[in-house]
Amino acid sequence: MRRALFVCLLLCLSVTGDAGSQTVVLVVGAGSHVRDLEPIAIRKLFLGLPVFVEGAQLHPLRNRSDPQLEPIFFQQIVAMSEEAYDRQILIGVNRQGRLRPPEVTDRKRLLELLYSDPNAVSFVWLRDVAHDPRIRVIRVLWDE
Repeated sequence: MRRALFVCLLLCLSVTGDAGSQTVVLVVGAGSHVRDLEPIAIRKLFLGLPVFVEGAQLHPLRNRSDPQLEPIFFQQIVAMSEEAYDRQILIGVNRQGRLRPPEVTDRKRLLELLYSDPNAVSFVWLRDVAHDPRIRVIRVLWDE
């Protein structure tokens, strides 16, 4: 009986052991000089505010390639509702002349932009970049 329970427990752990499939990470290209960003800097970046690292302005790329990333973006990255986010972006565009952070709807295109721009920052599922040597994970943003 104990052996069956142990085997069952191992099977359950192996099923949930694929944590990377439900982990959202902040990423940059492997050649980027960005090593880490604090949560407040990440929030500012995706609100269109200028964020500098070693004198270089970072470029946010909003990943819209997967609808499941949307609630995580609003809850964990910018910490506001979609309506509040849209309002803040419009205020920045209209009053301060800021640019809306670019939105990328194709995962391959997003990765190409990260490969080519050392100042680009985005968020992706860990499972999509875990074995990509041209992408560097700088922070876990959300984990189920």
